[in-house]
Amino acid sequence: MVLLVVTLALGLMSGIAAAEQPKYGGIWKDALGSNPPHIDPVFATDTTSAEVGYQIFETLVGLDPDGEIIPLLAESWEDEGGRRFIFHLRKDVYFHDTTEGGKPTANGGRPVTADDWVWTFNYICHPDTNCPRAYFVDMIKGFEEYQAGETDSLAGVKALDDYTLEIDTAYFFAPFIQVLTYNTFVALPREDVEKWGSADFNFHPVGTGPFKFEEWLQDEKVVLSRNDNYWMKDEYGNQLPYLDGIEFRIIVDQTIEYTEYKMGNIYQTYVDNPYYEEAKSGNVGAFYERPQMGTYYYGFNVEKEPFTDKRVRQAFNYAINREALIDLILDGRASPAKGVLPPGMFGYNEDLEGYEYNPAKAKALLKEAGYGSGLEVTLQYNTSLGHKRLAEALQAQFGQIGVKVNLHNVDWGVHLDTTERGEVPFFRMGWVVDYPDPDNFLFVLLHSKNIGPQGNYSRFNNPKFDALAEGARFEGDPEKRRNLYQLAEKIVVDEAPWLFIYHYTDHTLLKDFVRGYELPSFGQYTNKFTKVWLDL
Repeated sequence: MVLLVVTLALGLMSGIAAAEQPKYGGIWKDALGSNPPHIDPVFATDTTSAEVGYQIFETLVGLDPDGEIIPLLAESWEDEGGRRFIFHLRKDVYFHDTTEGGKPTANGGRPVTADDWVWTFNYICHPDTNCPRAYFVDMIKGFEEYQAGETDSLAGVKALDDYTLEIDTAYFFAPFIQVLTYNTFVALPREDVEKWGSADFNFHPVGTGPFKFEEWLQDEKVVLSRNDNYWMKDEYGNQLPYLDGIEFRIIVDQTIEYTEYKMGNIYQTYVDNPYYEEAKSGNVGAFYERPQMGTYYYGFNVEKEPFTDKRVRQAFNYAINREALIDLILDGRASPAKGVLPPGMFGYNEDLEGYEYNPAKAKALLKEAGYGSGLEVTLQYNTSLGHKRLAEALQAQFGQIGVKVNLHNVDWGVHLDTTERGEVPFFRMGWVVDYPDPDNFLFVLLHSKNIGPQGNYSRFNNPKFDALAEGARFEGDPEKRRNLYQLAEKIVVDEAPWLFIYHYTDHTLLKDFVRGYELPSFGQYTNKFTKVWLDL
């Protein structure tokens, strides 16, 4: 309770200072834990890429720090029966006019209109674009026909006039507005996308956001500059953003990141376990901590031996002591995962029966599956000291049931690519919410339609689960939806395509001279530095 009060007080002090005397200027210096696979939002599916993209691009609707829907490039909208949505666009939004050291963009800094949104949705959903998250909006009228090449455009996206956009869906889909907050569905300038093509736009991104792209030195840094034509103003009418720019340094080693923070070379850092006590002491900066809607898990590729056998997957789940792992490896900074959905998510089931720590039962299940004399597997994880510590602890626990786990670490891009292609039998993964609805966990990560890059990396395929998860998407009654999702999650827990480990808590340490900062409920990676300023 004391920690919570101190944390909230620091946040309030930061907010009050920002309201009293915001200052312009300065470069926000931050770190990314890996080289972003894709800055282009059409192809970005990871949090590292999204953290950069959120500064450059913007969606129709957004989320506030508590995860509530707010207007963004659409200043208002009407929901006409859950099948038709009318968006009234802001008239003061412009695409970036310069980039990369003052070079003119192809669009010239022109206004964003409803026609741009029509083109953007058609580009994202075009089969040749091959956007991995296009299916998030497969409920838009005409999506299937467009994807099949039967039509030239999406029937359900129309410009009624320059600043009025209509989107029609083929069926009722409860979290449609929430889906539109996802970082793929941003305004894109056709001229710049066509100039560079879908492959090279990634290295020359142009959007509407508070910051413009300047430079990307692979595996070194990403540099952004202030957008002087940005539409947003603060509560006093001052032009935003306050900062002159952002420099994201790519620092893979969390020890080095923390050291760089203490030296003053970066202004914000993730707090790894060895530094937790020092961070919350208040002596090294403002400490922020809050639950994050996400789940840390190890995936089993159910198409590869030995994980084709449910008994093996269940045995692995019985073999681990989640509470001990969290206490010893994470300093208690997480909650044990009984299933897929994190606490705080609609549909979360407090009464869900997960897997207790029961090594004897784990051994019995392995014996039933034909592995009574032991088993050897390899766990692949992406490079991180935190992932390494947890993997080593689990390695020891698995050894107690006769399972030898070899550890293999690779960089994030290789890890994601090989996992998406189904090449890895046993892999580390985590998921933090893209939009605030259980659909983003259960349907996206486990429905058979989404096997592969779409999110179902375990290649789980269960018709009963599919029917429940799909039925919940179309159900308008909240309590019926809740029941469908809880029934679906019970199937997942029983079938165990994942090793359910823990639900995240996010921890951030901030320099004392930073003002206007808030830690979003979805995690630091979703932060937009529009209102951040430096009291230097």
